[in-house]
Amino acid sequence: MSRDKIRELFKSRGIKNTQQRHLIYEFLSRKKQPITAEEIYMVLLKKEKTKMNLSTVYRILDTFTKKGLVQKSGINIEGKSTYEINHMDHRHHLVCTGCNKIIPIKGCPLEGYESYLGETTGFEILEHHLEIKGICPDCQKETNGKDK
Repeated sequence: MSRDKIRELFKSRGIKNTQQRHLIYEFLSRKKQPITAEEIYMVLLKKEKTKMNLSTVYRILDTFTKKGLVQKSGINIEGKSTYEINHMDHRHHLVCTGCNKIIPIKGCPLEGYESYLGETTGFEILEHHLEIKGICPDCQKETNGKDK
């Protein structure tokens, strides 16, 4: 996403355009999977040589989440929350317990069940999360290679 488009997006959401916010949003927009605040901090510290604090990363992510630009994923990596650009669609994920790789799942297998639960229990269902854990093909190869 270009610098001008990010600036326009921030303006439309009432977010002040700072270098730190721009760096974090641009970084997140290139990621294909949710990522922790600590990972964002470490990458930006190394690649961008920024003097941003981890607490600043959390504050910016909180602002982005409140303004609908970023969503806090239901996935925790080692007890830490993950974040991703708000793609404006409902997502679920596959999570590798070996390397923590996260892969989005297209479609929602719970939509019908959610409706059924709402009708039969009287609950107004607000949201749900589905996280399926397993071992990715890369980790399987690594494990199988060690056994031989």
